[in-house]
Amino acid sequence: MRNIKSLYITFLFAVVFSACNLDYAPENTMVDEIVYKNEKTAQAALLGAYVRLNVFLAGAPNDQNYYSNTGYTFLFADIGTPNIQVREELAPTYVAMQNAEYTADQHDGFIYSTWRQGYNAIDYANNIIHGIEEFGVYDTTRMKQHVAEAKFIRAYAYMTMLQLFGDGALTGNNRGLGVVMRLKPYDGYKPADIQMRVSVAETYNQIIKDLNEAVTDLSSNVLPSSGRMRATQSVAKAFLSRVYLYRGTYENVSEDLNQAAQLALEVINTQGYGFSNSSDEFRNQLFPANINDGSTEPNPTTYSNELIFVQPSRISTNKYPSGLTSYYQKRMFHLHTDFINSFPEGDMRGYVAGSRQSLIQQGDPTNYSADLTSMKYDNVGGYNDVIYIRLAEMKLTYAEAATRASNQITAQALQQLNEVRSRAFSVANRPANYVVSDFADADAFIAEVLVQRNRELAFEGHHRWDLIRTHRPLLNSHLPDNKKILPVPDYEIRISEGVIQQNTGFR
Repeated sequence: MRNIKSLYITFLFAVVFSACNLDYAPENTMVDEIVYKNEKTAQAALLGAYVRLNVFLAGAPNDQNYYSNTGYTFLFADIGTPNIQVREELAPTYVAMQNAEYTADQHDGFIYSTWRQGYNAIDYANNIIHGIEEFGVYDTTRMKQHVAEAKFIRAYAYMTMLQLFGDGALTGNNRGLGVVMRLKPYDGYKPADIQMRVSVAETYNQIIKDLNEAVTDLSSNVLPSSGRMRATQSVAKAFLSRVYLYRGTYENVSEDLNQAAQLALEVINTQGYGFSNSSDEFRNQLFPANINDGSTEPNPTTYSNELIFVQPSRISTNKYPSGLTSYYQKRMFHLHTDFINSFPEGDMRGYVAGSRQSLIQQGDPTNYSADLTSMKYDNVGGYNDVIYIRLAEMKLTYAEAATRASNQITAQALQQLNEVRSRAFSVANRPANYVVSDFADADAFIAEVLVQRNRELAFEGHHRWDLIRTHRPLLNSHLPDNKKILPVPDYEIRISEGVIQQNTGFR
């Protein structure tokens, strides 16, 4: 794999030729032929699609020439859950995300921006898939790999859109409205071509189809830990495992849960990944300190071998920060006291008094100094790695899915849970491993898996979706399931003259 900086330079070249806004059609056929004909420019366009996916998921500052949602997509997984306390006087948008009461300004603001960026990433992927298939004349294996990566990007974007906007997507309502399914390059706004939203079931089926096709043609190699920002077979399998878990949980669909468990175990057993048993792994390699010295931004060079799919803190030396600055600043929200107090003593994923290695600390020392925040994103300038998939998720997915499917606590499931839980403590403070007799039944075991899942993966884009799919309330316990997602932006309903319908929880 070429180094990140050279890929970024090539991407800048390709961006001249690529579609970059839902309001404009892609460039003409001659330009597409130039871009997708050879490997160098096609790969550069592919990197552009990864950038668009990252902007959709984690945001980017406005001065980087990317559309910015300042990470609302990623933040929505924890805002409104018992993990975070919003400052109501400073953050009306986050209050709306917590209470599902959205104003017209928010519809036309962050909700529309989120919707647009999701489809922007999808359109980039569609351009690559069809451009390479029509115009590519380079090595066939490489062309298939690039198309497969674009299908992975499209699947990831569509699954995220389904979580955000799908009516009943995580509560077993397969007939609910999913997304507007666009699988061909966007050709400009044409009223006669406006599409309705397909069902939740159809959306899932397309996501799974894309991922299965991607697995066939993606590289089987595991990239070096510092370069895991592109899809390989194990990356696609890991994400497909998550998709099956999300679809299968609410009604315990054994076929989906078995698929989730099998795929997770395949990834766990893939040679090239590693799971450290040291609690130092969190702050030394998974979430290394990114605080700058006032003159230069950091550029971490050590990465955990646990990483599966990650957005690096930069693609070139001074470009493309992730945008997740709100945690360190603590201005708009801070960690909920109940969440902080839920950790047992010595758990390095929580707050450990006097330790600089724990994942919950003060953050900005001059801003709301009495409140604590997550050190997973500790750079006020936004130069933080954003982890999308890592081995701990796969271990916990296996433990949960295998137990749900069989209604039994297996030795393998117990092992995966114990490895994640034990790693959080120093050797001197490490609790005894769980044994089967510690749990009254399979449900009690699953409950502990979910506790560990939140402690381990908090603020990594999971918790809201975990609460919904497991029948648990959000922070506002009165919200019904159909108001735990986002409304479709009013603009899309207006411009489609009602062809695109609103979710049932909203007017």
